[in-house]
Amino acid sequence: MAEEFGEIYPNELTFIFEPKKHMSCMLKLTSNSNRYIAFKVKTTDPKLYRVRPNKGILKPDSTCEIEVTRQACTILPATDTIVNQKLLIQRVFASEDTTLENIDSLFNSKDSHNDINMKKLKVVIADVIPQVVEMKSKSEEVQDLTADMAKEIAHMKLHIKGLNILLTEAEETISKLKEQKSDCGCKGKKRRHCWYIKCFAVKSA
Repeated sequence: MAEEFGEIYPNELTFIFEPKKHMSCMLKLTSNSNRYIAFKVKTTDPKLYRVRPNKGILKPDSTCEIEVTRQACTILPATDTIVNQKLLIQRVFASEDTTLENIDSLFNSKDSHNDINMKKLKVVIADVIPQVVEMKSKSEEVQDLTADMAKEIAHMKLHIKGLNILLTEAEETISKLKEQKSDCGCKGKKRRHCWYIKCFAVKSA
């Protein structure tokens, strides 16, 4: 089973194009097994791609980093020219005493041929210029969104401040109305009391 040999990351080799500069990317082989694993890395065009290391031994529960470098070119290669360019990774279980010198013979052995795990990775070459523009565009969108949020928050704060002022004024008005009502009630009682006395006095006469 492929899972027994561990993981290969990433699933495809992505090179970022820069004119007249070598392009490199990293490949990781991870072993989840308690056994030793021998590996070899082959390319469809050895003159165009350099792999370091191109073979090795993975110890149990370990990781190996592989650098893949593509030769420089002046213009971005067309998609149809790289569609057939791939990387082949071969893995096979090995004994603890396996060395780099006998890895080739291990893969060429007829006994181990059926036990070899193979995986192909396709090559992708991306233009760095559109990516930079896209990142810049996203950054500007984030800045604009942040500015809009700041304006909205400032507007809400002013609105809340205005509501607080209106609330304070309303409370003061209610308090004054209660005082006036209380005063009017007291004066009314006094007046009614005096009036009753005068009426009583007239009747007595």
